[in-house]
Amino acid sequence: MNRIETRKSLDNQAWGLLPMLLFMFIDNFIDYHYSFIIALTLSFVSMYLYTALMKRKTYQFLLLVSSISLILFSVFLYLPLGKALYPYSSLISELTMVMVLTFVGFTRRSLLRRVRNSGHPLFHRTLLRSSLNEFIFLAQVVQNMFTLHLFVILIYNVLPYDWHTSGRTVFLYDQLGVIIGVCIFVYEHMRVKIMKGSLKKEMWIPVLNNEGKVVGCIARSVSRSVKKKYYHPIVRVAVIHDGKLYLTKRAPDSYVDPGTYDYPYERYVLYRQKIEHSAQDAIGRLKGKPGVSVRFLIRYKYEDEKVRHQVSLYVVCVRDEKLMSEYVREGGKLWLTAQIEENLSKGVFSGYFEKEFPYLQNTILFAENFCCQQPASFCEENIAEESMENASMV
Repeated sequence: MNRIETRKSLDNQAWGLLPMLLFMFIDNFIDYHYSFIIALTLSFVSMYLYTALMKRKTYQFLLLVSSISLILFSVFLYLPLGKALYPYSSLISELTMVMVLTFVGFTRRSLLRRVRNSGHPLFHRTLLRSSLNEFIFLAQVVQNMFTLHLFVILIYNVLPYDWHTSGRTVFLYDQLGVIIGVCIFVYEHMRVKIMKGSLKKEMWIPVLNNEGKVVGCIARSVSRSVKKKYYHPIVRVAVIHDGKLYLTKRAPDSYVDPGTYDYPYERYVLYRQKIEHSAQDAIGRLKGKPGVSVRFLIRYKYEDEKVRHQVSLYVVCVRDEKLMSEYVREGGKLWLTAQIEENLSKGVFSGYFEKEFPYLQNTILFAENFCCQQPASFCEENIAEESMENASMV
């Protein structure tokens, strides 16, 4: 396991339960004063380590709850209870934790609101809110389970004395709380592991601000659940052969303009992926073929009722007829400029294409039709110059 994986595993809020579980466990074997000192020392050492990790955006809020609970327990050390405290020290520590978690439950909305309205960068706020939501979820589970344990103890004490045995008393008072804590710890680790496994299957895409700079990332499925809320980069690759545009129908389940004619290649730019690398990946098996190169044309903002996209348009000029026929898709065909003009604004083409075609018509298609009458070397040189000029216009 590398350093990044280790740091991510420390994000699990269940680690914050360890000082309290340690106290409840060793309290069964040694004096509660020593148990308290050992658990509090572990708590403070862990707090110090996590304070250093906070600089790397690793947060452990449940550890803070455990520390506060142990500090509250220390109040009982000064009370004149003497030997009466010893048999119930684990229960008292549970009670202090439930009290702290109850307070957290009352303040969770104000905590989330304060984070949301803070002046930190969006990525920092998003990460902090995510950690807080995980903590609030687990805190509710811990509070409910330990409250249930205390309620069971209460019922046990009001039962007839004949029901009481030393074995049941030891189990309920000293062992059940530890078992509950370990079960919560295991449950949370399994839940996080399963959740991370499902998240790995997600497509993570960057979130852009209005200036087009990356400010965070989000799962594509989450972004699509709230239309137009997030601004994402995509790449589109036009395929030109013999002065004609190759178009194919978008999938029937496509999120934008299903069933309309469009370029065969389009994809989201993935988080931490360069746009030019995404364009290369988009063309799939065409990548690396002799005579096939992806050229950047223009970048613009596209917006409709569903999405807000920063579109980077690229073009591939395929001159080999055999290579072109090898990658023809079902339902796709080559379109003349005149054929496209006849079908514009009739719902035949996607919204992206309708916006891009006038630019293509006056630049790359014009150059290609001219080049068809010229030697191949002349064509390559002029189209390369055209691409550089277009890039400087963006």
